[in-house]
Amino acid sequence: MKSILTCIVLMFAMHPLLSQKSQKLEQLFSTYEKAGLFSGSVLIAEKGKIIFENSYGYRNAPKKEKNTNNSLYRVFSTTKMFTATVIFQLEEQGKLSLNDKLSKYYPDFPKGDSITIAQLLSHTSGIPNDTNSEYTLNEETFLKYIAAKPLNFSPGKDWDYSNSGYYILGYIIKKVTGLNYDQVIENNILKPLKMNHSGFNFNNVTDENKAFGYEFLSAKRSNEALRFKTDHPFAAGAMYSTVEDIFKFNEALKNYTLLKKETTDKAFTPYLKDHYGLGFQISMDFDKKRIGHDGGGPGYRSRYYRVLDDDICVILISNSELSHSDFIIPQVEKILYNKPYSIPSIAKVSAEDLKKLEGVYSTENSNFYITSNDGQLVFKEGSYPRNALLPKSKTSFQLDEKFTCTFQRDQDGKINTLVIHFWDGTVKTAKRKTNTLAWGIIGNATPNGWDGKDILLQTDPKNPNIYFLKNYTLKKGNLKFRFNNDWGYNLGLNNDNKSIAFDAYDFPIHEDGIYDIVLDMTNAVQPQYSIKKSNP
Repeated sequence: MKSILTCIVLMFAMHPLLSQKSQKLEQLFSTYEKAGLFSGSVLIAEKGKIIFENSYGYRNAPKKEKNTNNSLYRVFSTTKMFTATVIFQLEEQGKLSLNDKLSKYYPDFPKGDSITIAQLLSHTSGIPNDTNSEYTLNEETFLKYIAAKPLNFSPGKDWDYSNSGYYILGYIIKKVTGLNYDQVIENNILKPLKMNHSGFNFNNVTDENKAFGYEFLSAKRSNEALRFKTDHPFAAGAMYSTVEDIFKFNEALKNYTLLKKETTDKAFTPYLKDHYGLGFQISMDFDKKRIGHDGGGPGYRSRYYRVLDDDICVILISNSELSHSDFIIPQVEKILYNKPYSIPSIAKVSAEDLKKLEGVYSTENSNFYITSNDGQLVFKEGSYPRNALLPKSKTSFQLDEKFTCTFQRDQDGKINTLVIHFWDGTVKTAKRKTNTLAWGIIGNATPNGWDGKDILLQTDPKNPNIYFLKNYTLKKGNLKFRFNNDWGYNLGLNNDNKSIAFDAYDFPIHEDGIYDIVLDMTNAVQPQYSIKKSNP
């Protein structure tokens, strides 16, 4: 009786602490949601008990349907943990070995006799990270394509993230089991764990809880991100799931219901590099070891990890590329460990003032693109992802405390300078470009091909947001719209063959001819285009 009373007292003593953490977490996420900087779902657990779970933003922005804890999201590279788990299961069953050479499954693969399954799992095989969707339609096409690429380094001698290696693991799973990769994941993991809201072929999902992925998402405007035409990137990142299903997977790993303890320990041990084991990312924070796997792709960001010593599980999945997921997580950890933390104060800056900051700011080696839409200021450099900046004042913005952007006025009061403080302490001063910058077309349908410079589109001074070419000769082939001759800023065709998205598919030109080309950037969030044969 005394022990029961003790447990009850301890339970009530802990409850206020959990409640305080939940309140702090809710305040944190709500602040980012109101600023348009988080859309998605969050689940946090301690010692197997969920202490915080909530959802924010829209799963379907045009219909104003809110995300719920049942929202389905693409998790991209978080898939790699599931691929690795099946490989380990097959090893436990004696059907393969982590020491198997790639040549056992693909005898003609160059240097396949020196590449092991363990090296594929740990990104130490040297196989380049090249999963161009044009060459990933089937096993034969992909293997021929990737086998023709030289290795980045001798197998086992270095580390380089490779989705290609996980494609190969997916095909090895099929060879060993005789079943398609996604069916094996379902049979071995999803069904046993009753992960009923996880799977593959997300394009075909009709569940009302499906959360569409956005490259831009605000209260008034949105544009859906690229949707791959195939279930790309296969065993490297094609899964969808929910926060609650990922938590089921977490508990199964922890309780050794999927893998033996010695197998799990091996997966969680650094392999050549401290930050990666065999299919699992490894990191240290507050001197605590964390394992898990992030994921990211068009329209979605996924974060999952478990703090091993304290049995803390954090799952955060977003359906907006501009969500501040990476910058929220450190504050979450501080709240969980009762460390000092800060919820950012977000200044209100008018759309007119944001518009004044737009432009291309350049240093000797870099171009920084600043755009504004519906109250958000978006920062982009080269091939790095776009990020929405958090406003501190009319001229001061940040991603977090260590990455800040400050706009400075010249003697005439005009803003022509951008000072950027980077995470590593580097400071760059960029000047606004004054020469004319414009959209152009690039591709093998144009005279300049894919490797040349843009064919610049013309503009009408009365309507500078509409770019065009009339009576222009194109060849049969493909093209894209590109800004400032920069591949880091290009627009393509989404898989509906109607809408435009960043880094999307080529626009097809089906036959030689003379064309009228229009790119309408009046609504920069949802550009419109027209490529039609000219009237004779």
